[in-house]
Amino acid sequence: MNKVLAGLVLLAGSTQAFAGGLDLALSNDTANLSITLNQDPFLTENSPYNDGGAELAVGGFISEAGDNILHATILARGVRTSLTSQYQVSAGMKLIGGEIEVGTAVADVTESESVGALALGFQAGMVIPSSYNPVELSFEGFYAPSITSFSDAERFGELTARLQVEVMPRARAYVGYRRMLFDTNDADNVRLDRNVHFGLSISF
Repeated sequence: MNKVLAGLVLLAGSTQAFAGGLDLALSNDTANLSITLNQDPFLTENSPYNDGGAELAVGGFISEAGDNILHATILARGVRTSLTSQYQVSAGMKLIGGEIEVGTAVADVTESESVGALALGFQAGMVIPSSYNPVELSFEGFYAPSITSFSDAERFGELTARLQVEVMPRARAYVGYRRMLFDTNDADNVRLDRNVHFGLSISF
């Protein structure tokens, strides 16, 4: 899995003309890397502002518990601008799959299961523009029922909240919270993540 994440980083560097950005979020127990393959629709105050568009991102998630997940997300965006802020609402799909740890078996040996899901979701955010340090608050949720979960998975759910600030042009630092879980054939509420994380998002 670590080799896959390294490969994604190299992909971002080799396709810089097409990549929209690189996002890395870290907690004590988890790491999530995401590569956006087209431009972020939230533009700065001095840039042309386009209404709508789509965003495609690929990435990977790992945890100290031994979870290894790859994910791809596509979102259709709608953007509105007021006198003091910018609002964005998105809807789309997330394809996720990999190996997760579901518990401890005999002799302290952990058990793993293969999971996969196609989830529907939304994202909503608000940006307060500024000539210096724009601030964004966003929320995101995805859910996959049994019918679109496969391998050993029975259900998938993910909720994320983020507060970020633009520290310099095309670089944003943020603090966030993610809750991500699977129900599997052998276990319910297998939590891959339930942590506060810190991250950096860089646009190309």
